Amino acid sequence: MIRFAVLSLILSLPALTALAADPATLASGPVTGAVIVTHGGVGSPPDWSNDCQDAATVGAAALSTAIDGACAATVHLEDLCRFNAGTGANVRLDGTTVQMDASVMTSAGDFAAVAALERVTNPILVARAVLATPHRMLAGEGATRFAHALGFPDVVPHCDDSLRKGRDRIAKLLAGEAGGGYDTFDWRAVWNYPGPPPTTDDGAPGVPSSPERMEPVDTVGAVARAVDGTFAAALSTGGTSITLYGRVGDVPIYGCGCYAGPAGAVACTGFGEEIIRHAMARLVYDRMAAGDTAREAVIAGCEVFGEEWSLGLIAVGPVDWAVAANRDMAWGQAAP
Repeated sequence: MIRFAVLSLILSLPALTALAADPATLASGPVTGAVIVTHGGVGSPPDWSNDCQDAATVGAAALSTAIDGACAATVHLEDLCRFNAGTGANVRLDGTTVQMDASVMTSAGDFAAVAALERVTNPILVARAVLATPHRMLAGEGATRFAHALGFPDVVPHCDDSLRKGRDRIAKLLAGEAGGGYDTFDWRAVWNYPGPPPTTDDGAPGVPSSPERMEPVDTVGAVARAVDGTFAAALSTGGTSITLYGRVGDVPIYGCGCYAGPAGAVACTGFGEEIIRHAMARLVYDRMAAGDTAREAVIAGCEVFGEEWSLGLIAVGPVDWAVAANRDMAWGQAAP
């Protein structure tokens, strides 16, 4: 009977598409107490790991509770321009708008999120504030007004680097080289930004200023285990630059961008539409709940995704922490 139950459980898990090799980014270690793991978004170069390590150290110092640590680490990353969150969040197709998503979840099952939030520099703190309301998610102008009512400064989080990257992506769009479906999608026909669509007469460069292939750097996040054995996850993102106004990715969707429960915590980064389709964070968590280590679970997540779409995962469970991505990805890990 026991063997039959185990076999049934294994068969119920998603089928795996084997990778030719281990994920491009892979790391793990044992858990002996409190710990925090951070990521800088799939596609972030390994030499950004120092910033992720600093964020993990900041989070570890705040690990009085798991959610305190996860949020503190994420705020640190939001405050750095090079990451696609908060201060460095992607500028959208009109060259001005910044819309951000963020979410938090604890192993007690508490979840809260904001979507299409504007004019705030630390979306993760707004998402955490939603935990104190009767709601699980606030979106758009309502989320922005909620943040300002709580005293968060009304600031459009632009920096020179994010503005430059935005101009480069608009140039790729106008050249028909945007990818992600936008090379064939008639985006002009459904343009929904307040202002007119960009044209080559707007002064946008004819080619991106960075000649190399522009892999988008996506979503920052953290997972944490407190000394009492509880877990939490936090995610923040500036979303995708080449997108319609109001697009929402995986980050604020329950079970997709992040998930936490008694078996651990998971945070994702990557191509949001595919992460949503797989409910990736819950998929990885369910493998941990079924007995996989965090390392086994994140490798399985990458195998499900394959290599076509970018994916990065961090997870922490009762016995180990792990990082896996099918691209380069900066990450950090620290304990108090």
